[in-house]
Amino acid sequence: MTLSPPVWALTLDPASATPVYVQVAAALAQRIEQGELPAGSALPSERDLARLLGVSRVTVRQALTQLASQGRLTRKHGSGTFVSPVAGSPGAPAPRPLGLLSSFSDDVRSRGQTPGAQVLHFGRGRPTAQEAMSLALSPAEVVLRVRRLRTASGEPLAVEESTLPAALVGPLAPEDVTDASLYALLAGRDLQPHRAIRHLRAVGASSDLAALLDVPAGSALLATERVSWTRDGRPIEYARAHYRGDRYDFVMELQGDDS
Repeated sequence: MTLSPPVWALTLDPASATPVYVQVAAALAQRIEQGELPAGSALPSERDLARLLGVSRVTVRQALTQLASQGRLTRKHGSGTFVSPVAGSPGAPAPRPLGLLSSFSDDVRSRGQTPGAQVLHFGRGRPTAQEAMSLALSPAEVVLRVRRLRTASGEPLAVEESTLPAALVGPLAPEDVTDASLYALLAGRDLQPHRAIRHLRAVGASSDLAALLDVPAGSALLATERVSWTRDGRPIEYARAHYRGDRYDFVMELQGDDS
C-alpha cells in the first residue's frame, strides 16, 4: 500500500524536553490510531523515512523500535516494517488467558486461522535433571522430545519444545505431531492435560529463534516454561516455548480484595 506524502508531515519540536524520537513515535502512533497508517501498510525504509521527516536515521530507528515494542509495528527481517493489525482482526496478536489451559491449535482456530506444526526435532533419550524432576521420572527412564515451529495460516508464531514420559504416552512418531495438536493426540489416549503451572518471562531472540520466527535477532519474545498434569495427577508434559512478542500476548484478569 502506497501512503501519500501528507502522512509524513509530522509536527516536531527539536527544542522540546521530549526526545525527538519519542515525538516521532507518538506522532506515528496517532496516525495509526486514526487510520491514516492502515494495518498492513508498509513504512518507507529508515533512510527514506528519515528524509521525509527531516530527522536522522538513528532517530527513526529509535522511534520504530519503540512502536514495535508496543506492538504497533511489525519488523520483518528482509521485508521491511509494517503497521500491525488491530486487536481482534486476522493476524493481530493472539491474546491468551493466563488461567486457561488450552492448546495452541485451539487458540489459532479461535481467531479464524489455520494452525500448523513443523517438526524441527524428534527423539528419545534419558531425561535431564530438570525433566526428571518435572515429570517425576527416574534418571533411567525414557522421554520423548519434540521441537516444533508453530504457525498460524503459514506465519511463524512460536517454537515449542515438549518432553513427554515415553512409557506413559506410548508409541509416537514425527508424523503424529506434524500439523496436528499434541493436546488432541494426548486426549485421544486419555492423557489430556488438566492442570498446569506456567512460568513466563521476556527474552531476546537468539539467532536460531530469530531465523525460525522471521524476526530480527534480539527481538522481544515471550518465553514460557510449563509442567502439565492429567486429571488423575500424573505429570504428562514438560514444555518450553518462545512466542513472537509482536504476534502473541497473554491476558490475566485481576480482581480486588473485597474484605
